[in-house]
Amino acid sequence: MAYQIEVCNQLEPFFDEPRIWDSLSGGIAFRESAWLHPWWQHLGNGYQAYLVVAKKPSGQICGLLPLYRKTTAAGRTLCFLGDGNTCTDYVSILTRPDEAKHVGESIGRFLAENSSGGSNAWDLIDIDGIVEGDVGMTALATGLNHGGATIHTVSRMRTWFKPADASWDEHLKHYGKTHRRKMRRMREKLAPEGPIERLFAKTESEVDEYLSALIEMHQRRWNSDGQPGSFADPNFCSFIRDAAKRFLQNDRLYLNLLRYEGRNISAELNFVGENRVLYSYSSGYDLDSAKLEPGRLCTIDVLLELYRSNLAGIDFMRGDEAYKTRLASSSRRVLRMRVAPPAFVPRLRHAAWCTGFEVKQWVRKRTGRTPLETVDLTFPGTAASNPA
Repeated sequence: MAYQIEVCNQLEPFFDEPRIWDSLSGGIAFRESAWLHPWWQHLGNGYQAYLVVAKKPSGQICGLLPLYRKTTAAGRTLCFLGDGNTCTDYVSILTRPDEAKHVGESIGRFLAENSSGGSNAWDLIDIDGIVEGDVGMTALATGLNHGGATIHTVSRMRTWFKPADASWDEHLKHYGKTHRRKMRRMREKLAPEGPIERLFAKTESEVDEYLSALIEMHQRRWNSDGQPGSFADPNFCSFIRDAAKRFLQNDRLYLNLLRYEGRNISAELNFVGENRVLYSYSSGYDLDSAKLEPGRLCTIDVLLELYRSNLAGIDFMRGDEAYKTRLASSSRRVLRMRVAPPAFVPRLRHAAWCTGFEVKQWVRKRTGRTPLETVDLTFPGTAASNPA
């Protein structure tokens, strides 16, 4: 099928009536308007919307690639909505699974063919948060490749998914006897008669209160290591509060707070997708309560929520922390794709960038650090336009 592809520089009409947008999100929380609209409102200032729209001959919208355009050292750069410090995972073309391959390739060819000159021109595509195996993004890369663009894809970390077992008791069978005993003791602490007070946000005022507690604990932990922390930007804090309240309105927020003797000891922010997956986005714990293992208590409470609410599983998202392996999660690589258009100057810049990348890889090897993984994102059998 031939698709009509066009670029729209206005996002508000789609967000004001998000039915089409959300119907194409595949049930993944971070592709929905409830996540991307507040991001655009609070963190998209100064950027130009670059929404690629695919339509059938009938005029029906069947695909959306939500990008924005900004100016960088490489020139006019296209990025995905929700990127940067937000660390949005599962970015993709919004489309039906049975149309993902054809829509993706069509959009890729369109972008390659319209990269120079005109209002749709671009000098670089830089998209982070692609999860390995995504058909739409693999098709997009293939279409770009066929259009003559040069693609370089790397993986720095993985995302981790734990499917729900038939019950909590079945879940415990993944662990050894000592670990099972410890998890049962910690669950007892979370029981109504236990010493840990368990709270979860049911109103917007509670969202504000519990998020403030999470942010304070999160920032204190990272600041103690000399790091700014995820919530150092006030605009990011405003975005996350807005997004949390939107998911609350749809009854798809799980923001829990644990207290011990009246003191906040841990909190975790989770979003539930229409696909019934609970996405573990951010957490915080009290450094002065380390003996209580507040982080582990919070994780157990979230795992129990899978069975309380009959969810499909929990996605711990990007990051290769050891506890994700211990929880019997399976992993997939998170990818960052860099694309240079089929034009001389952008290709020259890309070649210089690739040289710098290889130097950094060499330094990593020499200093004992693991080099980044390079990945061919295109479909098997697709000839790379540039092996770099």
